[in-house]
Amino acid sequence: MREQSTASGRHDARASARTAETDPLFGQGLRLPHEHGAASGAGTGATLRRIPSVVGTTLRLGYRADPAALAAVATSQLVMGLATSATYLTTQRLLTGLFSAAPAQAKLHALAPVAVFMVGAMAVRGVCDAVAVAASGRLGPRVAELANTTLLERVVAVELVTTESPDFHNRLSAARQGAEATRRMTERAVGLSGGLVSIVAALSVLLALNPILVPLLLLALVPKAWSIARTVGARHASMKRWMDMSRQLDVLSQLMTSRESAEEIRAHRVGPFLLSHYRRLSARSAQEQARLAGQEARTRSVAGGVGGLAALATYGALLLLVINDQMAFATAGTAAFAIRSSMMTLTSFVMQFQQLYQDGLLTVEWRDACVRAEAEAIPAGGRPPAPRVGTIATRGLRFTYPGARTPALDGVDVDIRRGEVVALVGENGSGKSTLARLLTGLYLPSGGTVLWDGVPTGELDRDALFDQVALVSQDFVQWPFTAETNIVIGRPERAVDRRWLAYALRSTGADAVLSRLDDGMGTLLAREFWGGVNLSNGQWQRLGLARAWYRHAPVLVVDEPTSALDPAAEIETFNRITELTGHGTTVILISHQLALVARADRIYVLDAGRVVERGTHAELMEADGGYAATYRLQAEQFTGVSPMTESRQ
Repeated sequence: MREQSTASGRHDARASARTAETDPLFGQGLRLPHEHGAASGAGTGATLRRIPSVVGTTLRLGYRADPAALAAVATSQLVMGLATSATYLTTQRLLTGLFSAAPAQAKLHALAPVAVFMVGAMAVRGVCDAVAVAASGRLGPRVAELANTTLLERVVAVELVTTESPDFHNRLSAARQGAEATRRMTERAVGLSGGLVSIVAALSVLLALNPILVPLLLLALVPKAWSIARTVGARHASMKRWMDMSRQLDVLSQLMTSRESAEEIRAHRVGPFLLSHYRRLSARSAQEQARLAGQEARTRSVAGGVGGLAALATYGALLLLVINDQMAFATAGTAAFAIRSSMMTLTSFVMQFQQLYQDGLLTVEWRDACVRAEAEAIPAGGRPPAPRVGTIATRGLRFTYPGARTPALDGVDVDIRRGEVVALVGENGSGKSTLARLLTGLYLPSGGTVLWDGVPTGELDRDALFDQVALVSQDFVQWPFTAETNIVIGRPERAVDRRWLAYALRSTGADAVLSRLDDGMGTLLAREFWGGVNLSNGQWQRLGLARAWYRHAPVLVVDEPTSALDPAAEIETFNRITELTGHGTTVILISHQLALVARADRIYVLDAGRVVERGTHAELMEADGGYAATYRLQAEQFTGVSPMTESRQ
């Protein structure tokens, strides 16, 4: 069954090799995936073989984004190549005529049309260049937008457990750069086609003068091509290898500039501490760039020396042809100009290819990330669940996070019926939130099963399953949008139901929060933008509850739903939660407040990923285990007398 396969297996198959370093801030330091290490050595040839398919991918993106702009760029680049070719051919004709022994008047009469044609070709090339610039300016942003939306479309659909993997975030970071690279790739791929036309024309001139000059000229450019492939490949491999550090620098930068951390940075004087570590990591990054620059300098020196010798051999061959009377002096002058022009054309083409190769490597990252995300997506389809689930149960449930050595849950059996309040309690890290995610299909088991009305969640239509679930997690998202959007985003696929929105606001006390805002539901809840405001944690919690109420789902998961509320509001909110069960809503409650948990229909106590106690509050108190001891401890904090002592008196 699909239920048995998890992302943890996929992650283990692509395990990362950890360096021996331990970072003072980030602990484990750098992580170098095996595939990245391989790419730095033997990846150049393989990547070069992938470039044609990547070019095809970007051209298809361009066609989807703006076919008219792509056609304009392609046509203008092709015509520019033909115009350049015509310029080379007419230049040869002009030089041949100028070096001829004909009278000056005859030369002028014969070469005037050629000169006019050459000027016309140059004018056409200028017009096409302007058209290409305008069309590229329209095409590039649309291609990048399409690439970015394609990536995001796939990323938001991956299994939740996939997002727990550092490798996923490294791939995503590289893919974002690749999405931006597609903006340039489309133009450069089309530009190379025009460059090829120019090269064919330039080489045809040499071929007509003497065929031996062509292979010698091409030989002179082989070292430069090798240099480009080597340096670009090394820089790309370095980028992937140091992706963790790049992300760590981004984290430090965001921490020093974000509103959320601004207060503590100033009160605790954390700024200099963070800056010192930012400088430390930046220095390491600068050292890596210096190493790459040194390697590139050595590579270019070798390539330049070999290329210079090959160019010398080309001009030497031309000189020998003249000395041996195998080429006239006038023709040799034309050939010398043609060699120079051809070398400039080929050099320009190689430089264009360097840029295409560099962006192509990033585009490969984008395409691979999209493919991987699609492979790791939540499967579409499956058996539709009942409109309102009757029972949720687990049997022998086991779950291990990617890369973890020990399971987060092991051998867990729970039973939940429609309309019940079932509480999950235990110490931090006992597996309560993980179990809630498995019960609602956000995770699939590593072993055992989660059953909705007797059907494993891995066999159900997960989208339809999610439609029956509302979440109020302890770290629910505080969307930087308007207050209304923060609530109705609970059902973003539907038109706003004003009647149900008003009910959700009244039921959770969020109406009182909105009444204090100048613009009511239209108030922007993000002070980093003009007109925005900040809310307290308690106010945010009421909006989070209103969001879940507005979702109006048969299964409600509340994870520490009242932690930021005052005692009276806490009791009122829990009363509202229990009222929902009268309408058939199933409530899965996670809370450390056992006074609230005591009202649940059934309580499961977890410890180290196992269920160690189960029953009603009365049954657990009678069993006098860990739950009873914790309940008495909490009661004593408020009364100063433990329930046990009070009962003995």
